[in-house]
Amino acid sequence: MPAIKTEAFEMDRRRLMKLAGAMGVGTVFVSPQELFAAGECDKIFIDNGKITADQAGATLQFWIDGLHYGARTDLKSRANITLFMDLTQSASSYVEAVVLMDANKRTMGARYFDSSTKMSTGHVPYVRFDNIELNHESDYHVVYTVKNNTSSKLYTAKISKPVTSALKETWLPQKMRDDFKTFLKGNTANPTPGLFSSQFQFYTQNGLENHTARGRVKELGSNGDFKINIDFMHGDSGADHYMRYFIAMDPVGRLLGFYKRTGEADASRTVASTQPNPAAGGKAVDVMRITAEQKAEYGIPDLQVANINDCPYIQFFTEDSYDALARNIIRFR
Repeated sequence: MPAIKTEAFEMDRRRLMKLAGAMGVGTVFVSPQELFAAGECDKIFIDNGKITADQAGATLQFWIDGLHYGARTDLKSRANITLFMDLTQSASSYVEAVVLMDANKRTMGARYFDSSTKMSTGHVPYVRFDNIELNHESDYHVVYTVKNNTSSKLYTAKISKPVTSALKETWLPQKMRDDFKTFLKGNTANPTPGLFSSQFQFYTQNGLENHTARGRVKELGSNGDFKINIDFMHGDSGADHYMRYFIAMDPVGRLLGFYKRTGEADASRTVASTQPNPAAGGKAVDVMRITAEQKAEYGIPDLQVANINDCPYIQFFTEDSYDALARNIIRFR
């Protein structure tokens, strides 16, 4: 998932409400930077030019679906944005509002929470803005306010010239990212082919029939355990042309679980598809919750591992080591 640095400010809550006003759609929000310049709040996090992933609130992780029209048509592009903030909810300190604004600081959407609204990890829930109009040449701002007794902390982040999110932009562990630099076949025109999140984009003429992600949930436990049955896109065709990666992710691209086959002879996690796909010969892989051994082997930090029970939906990917990567979504609520 893409991640952007945040700035943080602190001010008296009553002063904030008086200056900022209601955060309804279409209203103009007085930015913390403007308040800071006017001496109305204090800046409490100084941007040092580096992303500090283990500092709460230091980054905002997001995923954008849509924007497929871009500059190719007069039809305005619309998209969905999902946000994840590394901030936990407690009675004394909790995220109470998240606001998405355009370049002119006009509110495009707002979400509100209280201290009881939280994930199993204590984090503020995923925030999703659906079907909003985005211009790929413009900038957008996210402001989230954290109530802290009688004061408020305001975290701000800028999404600059948004593009559709893709695996090549994520915080995948380096060992996995190296595998996605190119397919085994390689492609001179597209050195990193297939690494897009659209279900409808392919780099070959093989088409949707043989390169579509198909999957379903077989098991879902209250403790976060799961089993997702993901079909082969097609049967294995050789040493450099076989189904390799099967990945399940949360809405912003944090890992839920994955399995990597080492070759066409690798059948250790291969099972029968619960809904046989003729193109795949009825074969599938069961992807399960990421293990401590996988985290250690791939160097995956805890922050980049999600709990499926916190997810309103998940995304899953299947990869053909030769020439294709496909994605689909399973919605829970």
